[in-house]
Amino acid sequence: MQLPSTDLRPPVDEIAELVDLLCAKSLACKREADVVDRVLMRLVRPNHHGYFWGDRMLTLDKAAAFRDDPAFQAALARADSSTGQNQYASPDGISWRYHTLIWAARCCLCLPGDFVECGVYRGDMTWMVTETVDLQGAGKRFYLYDTFAGFDPRYSSPADFPDAPHFFDIADQIYKHPGIEAYVRQRFANKPNVVVTRGTVPDVLADVSPAQIAFLHLDMNSPAAEIGALEVLFDRVMPGGMIVLDDYGWALYRMQRCAADQFMAARGLAILELPTGQGLAVKC
Repeated sequence: MQLPSTDLRPPVDEIAELVDLLCAKSLACKREADVVDRVLMRLVRPNHHGYFWGDRMLTLDKAAAFRDDPAFQAALARADSSTGQNQYASPDGISWRYHTLIWAARCCLCLPGDFVECGVYRGDMTWMVTETVDLQGAGKRFYLYDTFAGFDPRYSSPADFPDAPHFFDIADQIYKHPGIEAYVRQRFANKPNVVVTRGTVPDVLADVSPAQIAFLHLDMNSPAAEIGALEVLFDRVMPGGMIVLDDYGWALYRMQRCAADQFMAARGLAILELPTGQGLAVKC
């Protein structure tokens, strides 16, 4: 004898109708992102042991244990973890991207050479690394390069973003906001091992850059500038050195991804695309 069902969930058709109604309402109110955030928080999060929602990335039942590290928390409290033009609440921000950089930096401490970042903006990436990794104790300098004046038209143009050419002007205005350079220099004024250099990459690299590199972070938002940086710096990266490409995995930056793949393939390397949007290569 078959017992009566105790499944009290509404029929699938009824759920579909509710979802359709919710979608119609959210579209009418232009609040689709708010609906997604509420569904994730109220219906998804309570049913999982781990939950990360930030940087347009959702993970379920993953530990994301780096968030519990007191040093990480203290550094994050003084860093911008927002995700720019992001319509979602993203409570965890770009903290997983920071974690990736910190892990790579720690792996490179035992290698000869210094650290380099091309594309600094307000210095949040460097801040997180220098606050959580003892570069000074390891005798490492961190060299930072940025125009602090937006894109250089010799290397960058709207053609870099064929799927959204208007993004070029938006980003350019953000990056050339007055006061950014002074803010960065003041931010690292008490860290003598951080060397801030204003100039266009790759041109400026010929004048001021370390002979040996253990860790290289590229966040250029520009295929030509990024490949130019690699052409100057790649041979200086020590075997085992980490190269982190911040824009690599983002669909908007597909021109950078293709250029970087070609560069690395010509040298027998492959870039690992990470769910954070970053790319990771290890020098052989």
